Amino acid sequence: MHLAFCCLFITLPAAIASGKTIDVDSVLIRLIDEVDVPARAAGALAAVHVSEGTVVEKGQLLAQIDDTEAQLDHKRAAYELDIATRDAENDVAIRSAMKARDYSQKQFERLFRANVDRPRSVSESELEKARLDAEQDAFEVEKAHSELENARTRKSLTANALAMAERNIEVRRIVAPQSGEIAEVLHAAGEWVTPGEKIFRIVSIKRLRAEGFVQADQVTRDLKGAPVTVVLRDERGQRQSFSGTVVFVSREIDPVNGQVRIWAEVDNPDGRLQPGHRAGMSITLD
Repeated sequence: MHLAFCCLFITLPAAIASGKTIDVDSVLIRLIDEVDVPARAAGALAAVHVSEGTVVEKGQLLAQIDDTEAQLDHKRAAYELDIATRDAENDVAIRSAMKARDYSQKQFERLFRANVDRPRSVSESELEKARLDAEQDAFEVEKAHSELENARTRKSLTANALAMAERNIEVRRIVAPQSGEIAEVLHAAGEWVTPGEKIFRIVSIKRLRAEGFVQADQVTRDLKGAPVTVVLRDERGQRQSFSGTVVFVSREIDPVNGQVRIWAEVDNPDGRLQPGHRAGMSITLD
């Protein structure tokens, strides 16, 4: 069981450097990992699978928006892709047109040679018709190739339609974007939601932010990245220590008190430190 902590903070010398250490008498513990989980599609919530206090993992299903229509659209797109795939792989029209072209070309060549060997044995109109037939059949081959290319393009379009249908199903699944604990559930099953509307809030306290202030003349180049120790006393007066690192040093100096805001990331694997606690912090400089 976790120990209960009071909100009193320990008293350290206020932001006074002691050798290679800067002691900050009061830091506020805040959340770092906090995220609002919105709906990504409009519809009625078919199911809500979590409640406040539920611990969830990244990617876990939190709620489901009704996807009946999206599922039907997906089936239709799958059928259309199946048809388009068969059309894109069917070259019967090309092979048929090529055979007709070859036959008509040979027929024209036979008539032409016959007319050369025996002048006027083939009429001009008959020879002209054979030539036109050969040209027309050559055009039919080109047309068949073009239609096959169009079929392949339609296959790509229907594949995109299927991907969009899958996407429409996916966006109706509300999943956890990070691991943590459900802090708020704002809608119940059956309620209508719209894209962007907040459904859940997830927080994690495995790492926290300790915010405080130091005097501007204590800010050195090696302050950012320096290790820190955050110290909290529990209700029995026992010290609880947490390790962390300075990750932010503001470039703004308060004109009234000459202080600079800093904050450190603090490891909190067992959850003893809580957002809202006040604590002391010691920064160790090289």
